[in-house]
Amino acid sequence: MGWRNALRLSAVGYRELAFQAIYAVRMGNLLQERREVDLRARTARRVLQSKIMVATLLGFMGFVGAEALDPRIARLLAPGAPPAVYAAALISGVLLLQLSFLWTTGLQILPTFLSTKYLPFLESLPIPPEDRTRTALLLYLRIFDLPALTILLVTPVAFGWALGSPLAGLATLPGALAVVLLALALALATGSFFVRRVQGSPAGLGSAALRWLFLVLWAVPAFAIYAFISFSPEFLARLTALTLHPTAALTALVVAFPFPFGFLPTLLAPGMGPAGIGLGPVDVAALLLAAAVYGALLTLLAAWLYRAPRAYALLLPSAPNGARRGPGPLHTTGVVTALLRKDLRIASRSPAYAFVILLPLLDALVLGLSTFVGHPAPSDVFRLGASAVSTAALLATFFGPAFFATEVMGYSYTRTLPLGVRSLLAGKVSLIVLIYGLAAFLVLSFTIARVFQPFLLVAFVLAELPAVVAAALLEIGLLFRISERRGLAVTNLYTGAWWAAIVTVPGIIVAGLPLGSFFSFGGDLGALGVMAGLALAELALVLPLALAWARRNR
Repeated sequence: MGWRNALRLSAVGYRELAFQAIYAVRMGNLLQERREVDLRARTARRVLQSKIMVATLLGFMGFVGAEALDPRIARLLAPGAPPAVYAAALISGVLLLQLSFLWTTGLQILPTFLSTKYLPFLESLPIPPEDRTRTALLLYLRIFDLPALTILLVTPVAFGWALGSPLAGLATLPGALAVVLLALALALATGSFFVRRVQGSPAGLGSAALRWLFLVLWAVPAFAIYAFISFSPEFLARLTALTLHPTAALTALVVAFPFPFGFLPTLLAPGMGPAGIGLGPVDVAALLLAAAVYGALLTLLAAWLYRAPRAYALLLPSAPNGARRGPGPLHTTGVVTALLRKDLRIASRSPAYAFVILLPLLDALVLGLSTFVGHPAPSDVFRLGASAVSTAALLATFFGPAFFATEVMGYSYTRTLPLGVRSLLAGKVSLIVLIYGLAAFLVLSFTIARVFQPFLLVAFVLAELPAVVAAALLEIGLLFRISERRGLAVTNLYTGAWWAAIVTVPGIIVAGLPLGSFFSFGGDLGALGVMAGLALAELALVLPLALAWARRNR
């Protein structure tokens, strides 16, 4: 017994976990693979592909952040900021981005981790408790292995190269390790709480509202990440002012996570160091003390994380209070409305699906706030309208393929109903259009508060609407064909990620062509008419094609 035995047991459990993540059999999906297909090899290949995509994005964040340390970019983003302060703020921002992305990725796979039932099965076997604890830990770590290693390796290399010092790059390692530990702990704690306390809550409008309120509050950290990026110039300007006139606010800022880990590399970078960091002796001492305190807390967190996966996997879902006994009232409604309501209800009980809906809205909210703070002039109405519609359209079409994922769970009962593929297609498209409408409303509500030309701004939304519908039809139609032909359940970020990425590209192109034509034809009222005409032409071309695909898949 020992770690070697735990490693063998976790390897078996990981194969089961990957199979459930890809094919979602426990969620109601039916396998349609041919008998001669090696499901184990295909499952491993698809999970690896998805992990590579996640790791690539995390590595891209690190390299882009390191590239932004270029003095020319620094002068553009933060004119007058001390180089060390700018570098520390940039490193801290990259760490926050990586933390948010890795946490969100873990949330998407955690329901599968808890529902696999492999770890509860081990409890019935004559295996020492310590081996079961180690098996649960290794199984949980396997979910994050490649993305976590990317953060731990790429971040030091990228910033060490950009700062011109291997020691400075090595000093980013504590921050990268903190990101990985926090992401793993947050995903496990918050995801388990959702599965146990929220996912099983009783049905009804009040319970649904509470679930969405919880999800919105849960997404506040992601909102903070987007806000940090959108308002980074203003933030850097305020930080520069604080370093020129040190106050207690500066000390409070530099000790807040993750800034102590962001400042550590600058202490060892050439041309920076304690003298060029832009902080007083008291602030540097407070920074080092805060880094030591965070290190001690992370050690305690690592000790907790050692036993937490097994403990959380063995917890049973809490019985909902006041659960209705017996059948509830039935209400008839239209097919599209029923499918839309089903998707929203499923999303309110699954963090992965809820984030797909909330993140485009949060990003639109941040863009609206940045527009409000920017004090635009009335002459900027065409630029603002195009920016607002571009954000709403491209976000809705970018996340569109993920909305198909809810149909895996929905198929557990919709496949027993006389629903055609065209009805399912219409339901999915309506969800994307709803996201587009809400995102556009959020951006335009702030824009109208500064530039009151509501009719012109609404005209932008309506001009782009046919292109959004065409993009949604194209994306969802392609996914229906792929899933029906291959028996693939698109359940989360780790499932069929290549297919989701492939169908996203044509969708974004279809949504972006009318917006590109607007700028190409002068960006005025006449260009808006060209934009609307091109969007209608795209819809006329895509609609028959999508309906033909739906007819063949009936």
